[in-house]
Amino acid sequence: MRGTMIETEAWTYETLAACSKKELEEVLLTGTAPDPEQLEGYIYCGWNHEWVGTLSGRKFKKGFRKREGRSFGFNEQVEQTGAAPTGEWKVRMKDGRHRPLGFFRVGLTADEPVNSLNRPYRHTGHFNYHVPINKWLNWFFKVIRDFAVLPNPGDHGLILCKAYFQLGPLRIFYCYFLLGHRQPLDFDPW
Repeated sequence: MRGTMIETEAWTYETLAACSKKELEEVLLTGTAPDPEQLEGYIYCGWNHEWVGTLSGRKFKKGFRKREGRSFGFNEQVEQTGAAPTGEWKVRMKDGRHRPLGFFRVGLTADEPVNSLNRPYRHTGHFNYHVPINKWLNWFFKVIRDFAVLPNPGDHGLILCKAYFQLGPLRIFYCYFLLGHRQPLDFDPW
């Protein structure tokens, strides 16, 4: 859809959600990397673009908070209130407390070793779930790698990501997902 949009128009959560995979890939290849410092202390409403996202929940939240001076992120499960990328993102709590899961290191793909998976995405942000904190029930997250861009340069309120599973030399596309509706983080996940 971007090709038909006036170049001065900004992407929105809704316009990105309406894009085809081909259009999302174009945005991913032309977007700019988010600055990890600009993500710090915020939580985003996430939406998995492809149907396969229903396996883990189409809606989720993704927050960003430093740990021991390094940029990290985490996920939260939310109640699934329909497939559309609109509505409420109500976090599933346990005993009135947040239950963060799926932790990841936040950085730039350019800082990662070059491989066949990340070669086309060297200009993107990188969320790497292969971190020691993912143990016990979180161990399966270790295979996830996300590439992230700002569709609107300099605007950290909207992020487009592409998720892969990396199983040794095998790399499997999972889905595109959106992060938006950014709010200040009001709890410490650690």
